[in-house]
Amino acid sequence: MSSPPRRKLWLDWQRGLAVLLMVEVHVLDAWLAPGADDGFLFHALRMLGGLAAPGFLFMAGLSQGLADAALARKGLDPAARRRRALSRAVWLLGVSYGLRIALYLLGGWRQASGLREIVKVDVLDVIAVGLALGAILAVGRTRAWAVALAATGAAAVVLATPLVADVLRHYDAPAGGAAALQAPNVAVDVAYAYLYGRPPRAIFSLFNWVAFLLAGAALAPLAAGPRRPALWLALGAALYALGAAADRLPDVYAFQSFWRTAPAWFAMRLGICVGVAGLLQLLPDLLERPLGWLTLLGRQSLVGYVASVQLTYGAVAKPLEKRLSFPATLAAMVGMITVTWAISVAWERVQGWRKGRKAAGSAAAAP
Repeated sequence: MSSPPRRKLWLDWQRGLAVLLMVEVHVLDAWLAPGADDGFLFHALRMLGGLAAPGFLFMAGLSQGLADAALARKGLDPAARRRRALSRAVWLLGVSYGLRIALYLLGGWRQASGLREIVKVDVLDVIAVGLALGAILAVGRTRAWAVALAATGAAAVVLATPLVADVLRHYDAPAGGAAALQAPNVAVDVAYAYLYGRPPRAIFSLFNWVAFLLAGAALAPLAAGPRRPALWLALGAALYALGAAADRLPDVYAFQSFWRTAPAWFAMRLGICVGVAGLLQLLPDLLERPLGWLTLLGRQSLVGYVASVQLTYGAVAKPLEKRLSFPATLAAMVGMITVTWAISVAWERVQGWRKGRKAAGSAAAAP
């Protein structure tokens, strides 16, 4: 009997890097005092932190495709695999709203925005909706159809983003403006936040962020095979070069914002995600032990996200909010990474204990 496929460490390492960048940018955003620093290191950290969300989304699509392939090898039929993937997406959306409800109960109710914080759209919401789209488009399909539908979906989202933004960008116009739209109800407000929201209604939105997840799903078959670092690096470089070249061309759309809607921005960020995957594939599995802490952060990336959000933006961190100097913020980043790792270790041990008890119960029940 053949042994099960070995876990691909580079996938965990890339998720772990996304956790590190997420903690870094959360601490920088939540605790650094206004005007405390405006130097090169500050801007470099902001730029690196901006890669956390694309990395999470890209890896979520990649992982969904790999999980579907694993279930197919076990003989699970396509419909059951699709139902399981949709259930996972719904569960993750519930976790996202549950997290914001917890933040509200733990002190968020004191903020002026109040209950609106609960319906604010964050990256976890986009991941959940993206996983549902990925389940519909790619899960349970043949490899060729999964790649074609996921890639087409990603391209459609990217190309439609400037058009959607052009329609919805007036939603936040000052009251009384000729183009200002009025929110008839909460449902419309939430729908706007998901489609093309801006702070404070949304930190992320489906256009064009969900395309990172669909692109990851399209590349999942490439990740399922042996390591091909040269191919990943070449693909990443091509995407980045395509985006950089497109950015130099005259704008095609009537409304186009590089940092929010431009297809060039998406191609460059996706190229970085793909290129990082290629670089990590160059690292040998012999580094599994020294990089075990990063592997753990990657395996428990959801726990890392919850810990980072709760501990940097929650009531427990209120005394630090926008009050630290830049050196103190750097020290706080190291501290938060350590705390996030410790929480991930504890949670993994709890999971191991629960699995052990379940296995013992099954053995005791067996005749």
